[in-house]
Amino acid sequence: MRQFFAIMVFAAALTACSQDSSLSGEELQMGDAAQAVTSLAVDQASESVTEQIVKRPELVRLEDVWDLAASRPGADIGLVFQLFRLKQSLGPRNVPCFDPKSEDVCARIVEAINIVGLTEQQVGLLLDSLELPHRVIARDCEVLMVTQEFTAGRVNLAVAEGVVTGWASEGSEESHFDDAC
Repeated sequence: MRQFFAIMVFAAALTACSQDSSLSGEELQMGDAAQAVTSLAVDQASESVTEQIVKRPELVRLEDVWDLAASRPGADIGLVFQLFRLKQSLGPRNVPCFDPKSEDVCARIVEAINIVGLTEQQVGLLLDSLELPHRVIARDCEVLMVTQEFTAGRVNLAVAEGVVTGWASEGSEESHFDDAC
């Protein structure tokens, strides 16, 4: 009998140690459900945080344009960003475009993008993101009236039917205009 009593005490102690002492049998079953509900709520909360991280449409458009520019033959986006960092280190905005020591960094940036063949809107987004001023000086083979003031590094564009057909950077000796007109 002593042996039976010892085994029962041992089993009771073992059972008591394996359960949370603060929970009754019903609360224990409810705890499993609560744990499932809690994990479901955590999953939903993480999904709602993910859904709240939405990019602005302008940023999405800019990323798409950079992806398009990077995929075009002749474009060297790695060089574009190296030259942009060089431009930033030489001075603010388009000041380095005027400096002869910059080795025509602004024109080299535009050349590395290979903007001919992109739409006017796409080129505008790219040049704005690189802090390069720009303007259209010829549209559909007609030269537009533009001011003659000099703005270092400003990119003058020729556009035909909404597509850039040529460009030149003010201060650079090279121009990249197509003689199709």
